[in-house]
Amino acid sequence: MTTPLVVAPIKKWFVSFVVVVVIVTLWSQAIWWLASSAFGSLIILNLQFLVFPNTADRHWLNRLCLGLVFALVLIANLKFIIVSAMVFH
Repeated sequence: MTTPLVVAPIKKWFVSFVVVVVIVTLWSQAIWWLASSAFGSLIILNLQFLVFPNTADRHWLNRLCLGLVFALVLIANLKFIIVSAMVFH
């Protein structure tokens, strides 16, 4: 069941911010950015639950942002581990 969601401007800006961070993380090879992104992705995951408090809601913006944040956590942390292992080997 889809509940009506009041799309506040902060929700749109948060989704846009997450998209930008995912794109920059995918393209970046700088170790300082990957370390910041890996740590920041965990903070962004926490912010996800503050901006969108109801995870049972099936609104498309909620689902999109939740998927992007989980992808960011996985991509940022795995890429940081792999790139840092190659650099410091």
